[in-house]
Amino acid sequence: MDDIYYAPATNLLYFGAPRAGKLTIAHTGDNGLLSILAQVPTREGARNGVLAPNGTLYLAHSGLTKLSALIVVSPSGK
Repeated sequence: MDDIYYAPATNLLYFGAPRAGKLTIAHTGDNGLLSILAQVPTREGARNGVLAPNGTLYLAHSGLTKLSALIVVSPSGK
C-alpha cells in the first residue's frame, strides 16, 4: 500500500494498493484502533486519489497500466 487518504469528518482512512488493485477502507475509533469496513477491488495501477467531501474517492492511474478513465469508489456504492 502506498496511497493513504483520510476523511476527518467521518474518521475514515482509505488505503490504496495499486499493485494489488484494491482499496481498503477503515474507521479510526476514539481509542485509536482501526476497524476494516471494506476492501474494494479497483484496477492494477489505480492510485493518486482525490477524496471528495462526501467520501467518494477518485483514483487515476500510474505507469503500471493504461487506464482510460478514473476509478470511482463511492460510499453509496453507485
